Amino acid sequence: MKMHITQQMLIGWRAARRWLAVFCCAALFSTLSSIAWPQHDHHTGQSAAPFVGSPAVPFDLKSLDGKSVGLASFRGKPLVVNFFASWCDPCREEMPLINELASKGATDGYNVLGIAVEDSRAAITEYAKEAKLTFPIALDLNSTVKRAYRIFGPPATFFVDGQGIIRDVVLGPITPERSRAAMQKIGIAR
Repeated sequence: MKMHITQQMLIGWRAARRWLAVFCCAALFSTLSSIAWPQHDHHTGQSAAPFVGSPAVPFDLKSLDGKSVGLASFRGKPLVVNFFASWCDPCREEMPLINELASKGATDGYNVLGIAVEDSRAAITEYAKEAKLTFPIALDLNSTVKRAYRIFGPPATFFVDGQGIIRDVVLGPITPERSRAAMQKIGIAR
């Protein structure tokens, strides 16, 4: 019996593999984050992975328009930091929600920052226009910030309060319900 593989079967298989990878990474991070890690890795000099209740890791990146963007520039207001990539299907699926959060930020007193990882400036510029992104995008072209936040890949969203403390983390795509709960943790009633 010969089996013919159709284009739809290939597309379905690729999508299933992507979701499995996101699920496995989220499960691994969840397991790893429950382990008591030392505050510093004496071999590399790097600090431990950021976790809920710890200060957000400071960074300084360039935005799409060439301006300097750092964690310090958002101090005093809650901040939603979304790590994403233009090629990432789960990122594309959650982006309307991230855009919606950004559109309410000025009124509700918080900011949204996108950090593009594992991508090129050209691809992110094109995607930002295509998706009509309404929030600033910082470019982490060499994955420095991605490594500092110890994420395996996009999407990942960190909810930071006005004092710079991480109050919630969502690895993988975020849902409206999950975003409402996380926003409440940084003092934004939704």
